Amino acid sequence: MATITVPQVVPSPVEDAEALMKAFQGWGTDEQAVIYILAHRDAAQRKLIRLAYEEKYNESLTQRLQSELSGDFQTAMSYWILDPVERQAVIANAATKCIDEEYPVIVEIACANSPAELLKLKQAYHALYKRSLEEDVAAVATGNLRDLLLALVGTYRYDGDEVNGGLAKSEAKIIHKAVGNGSITDHGELTRILGTRSKAQLVATFNYFSDEHSTTVTKALLHGEDPTGYTRALRIAARCIADTNKYLVKVLRSAMRSSGTDEESLTRVVVMHAENDLRDIKEEFHKRASVTLEQAVAKETSGDYKTFIMALVGSQ
Repeated sequence: MATITVPQVVPSPVEDAEALMKAFQGWGTDEQAVIYILAHRDAAQRKLIRLAYEEKYNESLTQRLQSELSGDFQTAMSYWILDPVERQAVIANAATKCIDEEYPVIVEIACANSPAELLKLKQAYHALYKRSLEEDVAAVATGNLRDLLLALVGTYRYDGDEVNGGLAKSEAKIIHKAVGNGSITDHGELTRILGTRSKAQLVATFNYFSDEHSTTVTKALLHGEDPTGYTRALRIAARCIADTNKYLVKVLRSAMRSSGTDEESLTRVVVMHAENDLRDIKEEFHKRASVTLEQAVAKETSGDYKTFIMALVGSQ
């Protein structure tokens, strides 16, 4: 369920566009007014506001926001104002620019979305950049990591609940053989299984693996040094497929450690899920962190960025 709050009665898109222009004028931007409007409009309403603003003032609202705002607040608002599918395409493209560090974002996007959602994302990517997501990933990633990323973003998984128990058992054995001797011995089979099977099938495989070997697939994939990122990508894929909300809670908790806040990861999860399933993620966060997501965000952020993110997570 979504966490943003939209008033029952809202101004017209033209009125919102006029209020935004007023917030931009004068000696400084009225950031609170921008948040008050845009953090409390859904995707369809924000699209109408963008169109009304551009028609009335003959300039891009997205570009105006980028010029008026700054820092993490600007980044978060620039993502928020986009169409949700286009937003994910933009985030995926940014990740390809620094694939050695940002490959987890590609894995997350590929595994957290349903097959239909991933297809729409790739269509939006193609429309925006005149290239496929697979093409850009293949151009920058290398080796086994590239093979895994291409398998994850290129697949169209079966999205139903039907499971083949015999297949789960046999592929759990393949995974154990591939990872059970202190090093990965069959990259191709791991990539094939994680990159093609349905989420329901993989959960059955992971459960059989745990029952047989008294450990999880993700723990079995912990193999010391990982200079290419391949084994970490495997673990992320396995976690995200097995329980997406649990994985995203892990991302959020890692983003708000005492050593410093990772605003990029915090922004990505909140902005991408606020209109979809962030309420469920919040509940899981509370179970695992013993504090609410609102409390964690309030402690680890500040300024207009804090106000905006708090509004998206549903804080009144």
